[in-house]
Amino acid sequence: MPYPWTYDENIQVGTDYADVQEVLAYDRDMASLRDVAAEVEIVANALLLDADSTVWEIGTGTGEMALGLAARCSRVWATDVSPAMLEAARKKASARGLLNAAFGSGGFLDGFSPDHTVDGVVTQLALHHLPDFWKVAALRRIRSFLAPEGRLFLKDVVFRGDLVDYDGFFSDVVDQLRATAGNRVAGNTIAHIREEYSTFDWILEEMLARTGFRIVDKVAHGFPTDYTCVAT
Repeated sequence: MPYPWTYDENIQVGTDYADVQEVLAYDRDMASLRDVAAEVEIVANALLLDADSTVWEIGTGTGEMALGLAARCSRVWATDVSPAMLEAARKKASARGLLNAAFGSGGFLDGFSPDHTVDGVVTQLALHHLPDFWKVAALRRIRSFLAPEGRLFLKDVVFRGDLVDYDGFFSDVVDQLRATAGNRVAGNTIAHIREEYSTFDWILEEMLARTGFRIVDKVAHGFPTDYTCVAT
């Protein structure tokens, strides 16, 4: 049970994904920006998944990653704080006949979670919803659910510590997104920079080390960065 001072993950930060229309728009946006099959392959390889593996996804959105992994492993638990997102994910699971993916309401700090330790945890573009103190709490909780030598795949918007001209960098990112994905995605990115809690790479990497993770791979994609970590 959360303490009265626990950060409320149900508070919408950035885009309001409690709105069904926003969820539908999110799915359309992601279809234009993402290669889901390639992402599933990257995550499955990073987590060293096989047919017996178990996985927890935090911030599942409309479930594309969870369902892609469910087709390759034994069991997937997937959580999100948006009821509209979860409803969309459950409909996809039913339509695709995938019975080994369980979806429930929860976030990094509390709510629905696996009923035992898992081999891997994946979270993409969600940790930035938490201020830095609560990121550490989230990583500690993730670590507590991982089996020995379990793996974490973390993708998030992380700001490079070696940049000086952030305004120029952000302008380039927004311009590129506007050209490739349209004004809506560009606007959401502006809101993200202004209102959400992305942190520096050197801060996040220290958080990972202090919460029991060893980074074994880091891949920067401009704005977001992928981290593959092993529980120590």
